[in-house]
Amino acid sequence: MIRVLVVDDHPVVRAGLEAVLRAEPGIVPIGSAVGPKDALALVRRGQPDVVLLDARLGPHDGLDVCRELLTEPSPPAVLVISANVDPELDAAARAAGARGAVDKSTDLHVLFDAIRLASRPAQAA
Repeated sequence: MIRVLVVDDHPVVRAGLEAVLRAEPGIVPIGSAVGPKDALALVRRGQPDVVLLDARLGPHDGLDVCRELLTEPSPPAVLVISANVDPELDAAARAAGARGAVDKSTDLHVLFDAIRLASRPAQAA
């Protein structure tokens, strides 16, 4: 099972993502967080395999949160999610250590495939 933490400042998005993840075989949502402090606490407590992280968390930059999450002793893989993914955001997300960026309007199978791919061990560069 791939354990996924959802981090988004919009309650409807968090609930919707958790619901679709719960329905997908092999993927289990372990919870959701509203902001950086909650996300860090849940990563430490729940040890997710993958974090779906909104690019903007209210006043916080999701890419800064990504960098912070990746300093943990057993860091999760991070996928940045946004309503407006473009090549610049994808490149910035990868530069921050994320495995990539997924548009919130993408088909669910694309999201599930991205989660599965992100959960695999990183390849050495």
